[in-house]
Amino acid sequence: MRTVEIYTGAYTSGKSENAINRAIEYTKQKKDITLVDLDTVEPAYCMRPIEKEIRSFGINLILQSDYFGLGEAGSYVTNEQINCLKATKEDIIIDVGYGVTGLDTLDILTDIDKEENIQIYLVVNTSKFETKDKDSIIEYIEFNSGENKKPWKKITGLISNTHLGDETTYEDIIRGYEILKSVSKETNIPIVAISADEKFKKCFPNSKHETIPVRFLNRLMPRALW
Repeated sequence: MRTVEIYTGAYTSGKSENAINRAIEYTKQKKDITLVDLDTVEPAYCMRPIEKEIRSFGINLILQSDYFGLGEAGSYVTNEQINCLKATKEDIIIDVGYGVTGLDTLDILTDIDKEENIQIYLVVNTSKFETKDKDSIIEYIEFNSGENKKPWKKITGLISNTHLGDETTYEDIIRGYEILKSVSKETNIPIVAISADEKFKKCFPNSKHETIPVRFLNRLMPRALW
């Protein structure tokens, strides 16, 4: 049974970076992986400018390559994107836009309701106003679940990704994780990973903090801005 991993989160939470790096991780494990860029909310921050670099890792990339909007102007969605789940039997990673519109975009995917193993991960950057503390994150979880409260459309895991770009410190990463722990305790949604720039590898010698795996990011998205 394949896995469909969906990455969502607030604006500039790092969801796209996490989705890309997760796909890279799959290829390093010699697994076939398809990465779908389904961010129709903020298409100015799509993966198209770094398409060749992403494909160079051996990732099968599906994206919209003809048009893009600015802000929340929206964008055209291709048949390949709509039918991405039918096009392959391999594991799939999907990057969706932020907010209520993001997860609701999944409704256009053919046969998504037939998938048996959908994992929806909320990427949380506590340096952002929308997700700055426990209460705001819990509120965002409810908001992010979309207008159509379908059974499969629920957050199954949290990823702690607190950062301030190049100015991020180790203390920032741990502060964000501690906030997310309180969210996890109240919501019963597990923290599946902590994400951090690969320059912090020395701070996590076992690639863990407490019992949580740390995923080190090769930050590609700064080169994707139009």
